Amino acid sequence: MSFEVLTYEKDGVIFEYQVLAGEATITGYQGMRSELHIPAKIDDCPVTAIQKKTFFNVDGLYRVFIPDTVCAIGDWAFSHCRDLEEVFLKRKAYEFGRSVFLECDSLKRICVLELGEDEVPKEKESFVLGFGALLAATCGILDAPYLFYTDIKDDAEWLSLWDAKMFSILREDDMEGYTQVLLCGEEDYGSKENSLDFFLSEKRKRKVRLAYLRLLFPNGLKSSDEQELKQYLLDHTMGCESAETWLVLKEEHAYDTDYIALFLETGCVSLANFDDLLLDLSSEYPQLKTYLMRYKEETLGGSDFFAGLDLNL
Repeated sequence: MSFEVLTYEKDGVIFEYQVLAGEATITGYQGMRSELHIPAKIDDCPVTAIQKKTFFNVDGLYRVFIPDTVCAIGDWAFSHCRDLEEVFLKRKAYEFGRSVFLECDSLKRICVLELGEDEVPKEKESFVLGFGALLAATCGILDAPYLFYTDIKDDAEWLSLWDAKMFSILREDDMEGYTQVLLCGEEDYGSKENSLDFFLSEKRKRKVRLAYLRLLFPNGLKSSDEQELKQYLLDHTMGCESAETWLVLKEEHAYDTDYIALFLETGCVSLANFDDLLLDLSSEYPQLKTYLMRYKEETLGGSDFFAGLDLNL
């Protein structure tokens, strides 16, 4: 059975939708908005679903707010939205399809708001944004779709499951999986992507990203686990056998003071590697270079360098 596709225009964007039993399903989107509020109602019909691939490969969409009327989000609904950074959902049960946020490479947070909240309360901002970063990671670097649900009743239990997955990745031998890469990419044997050095570096970068992320949102993190994560960052800074802690900072977070502060606070900069760090920075990283130079000067001078830095997500 097919249903008529209708259109609804508001604030310069067009939603395509269908109505069944008095409820609307968003089926298409045309627009150039960077911030999008999906309507809770269309023509007096509550919007209860977003059909599969509705926002597939939409460019320029940075932030999406999904109303509490929505109960189902279909397969690949937001996949390949490479500019998408933040999604705001309500703390309730949803029917999620497959790979809803597949290849959303810029996705930083999936923030869970309480029913009745339209924005993040100031008093809970640090927790909601930090928790949202971990939730987004379940769709990305953690690769744990079984942890992607938004009606979380016990945050401590969820964090323990997140940590269990994180440490299983962190403690895995770096060589694990390399043979499979060679077998699957036999026609590209010898390419950079199939080289052992590239494979090992990418694997360590994934571990570093997870360590950074969890340390920036340490709620419920055991002291011994915190030390293990910091030690991993220390073991892979400039001057060590590999430098992925530094590379992830420089290549992905050079303008993020939270990441810079964590890098410095963890002890990843020392007199032994300071000159090499500066040499590795080009004119493209003036802010990071300035922080490094200030850190050296003020730390040696006994000042509190971190007083002016915000260490919260």
